[in-house]
Amino acid sequence: MPNTFLFIIPLTPSSHLTSTRAALRKLCFDSLLKQNYSNWKALIIGKITEEEKPGKNFLHLDFEGHKEEKLQKATEYVLNSESVYDYIIRLDDDDVFNPSLLKKLENKNFDLCVDKYHSFWDVSTGNISQKIMYWFPNTCIHKREYALSVFGNFPPGNYQRFRNHPFLIENEHNDFHLYYNQNHKIIFVDKSSPLYLRVLNPDSITSMQAANQPDYMDGFGYWKKNNLKAFYFLNIIRLNTKMNSKRKKQSFNFLMNAIKNSIVSLKNYNKVVITKNEL
Repeated sequence: MPNTFLFIIPLTPSSHLTSTRAALRKLCFDSLLKQNYSNWKALIIGKITEEEKPGKNFLHLDFEGHKEEKLQKATEYVLNSESVYDYIIRLDDDDVFNPSLLKKLENKNFDLCVDKYHSFWDVSTGNISQKIMYWFPNTCIHKREYALSVFGNFPPGNYQRFRNHPFLIENEHNDFHLYYNQNHKIIFVDKSSPLYLRVLNPDSITSMQAANQPDYMDGFGYWKKNNLKAFYFLNIIRLNTKMNSKRKKQSFNFLMNAIKNSIVSLKNYNKVVITKNEL
């Protein structure tokens, strides 16, 4: 039987839904509606208007609260649902998913599908950056039994815990790799067609907390024109943002250092991320 997929999307609270975040939410939903594969559903958790409802493939759980609380309500819903999905995907409502990926995974059997390179899209310039980090990105595709395995710790913060212990998918994403190791069947997505793009926008909490925007953006690697075929559609997207789109160009030395760091990271990645449980 072809694989079935469920996206879990905790919505940005209405109190924080700026015009930019609202436009990105629509873009997130549109990237799912563009899928060339139909055997998926998306569970959206939070407040939404009638005008925002994106279609029949979307399930709506009307619950407001912290993101961590929404994730717990989502897993509770999944466990109590009559529908059983093969794979579960956590996705923020301001990120963009690869429209052609699910079709490629239609008949694949795997435990985790994930990007080795973290991929970023800068709303203010339309540029793309890709960088290896020693943990898994927020959005990856978990086999259901692993996503709903009791593992790890709840993220820190002042919010309600509805259970004593979290499921894997409720952990912080930089803890995901602590669960998976060389005994799991992991599919790494090709760098040229990443699983998703993390969107960097001026209204995000991390962006607003940055003391120096150029340094903050440089931390995501070397920025260049978007040549990712699966995400060409982003090149016609124009969003009005307050972020300065004319940042100082990154130097040739910065590019050389980025390449050097990437080579070192590639050499050490599996040792650090996948086989670390042997240590």
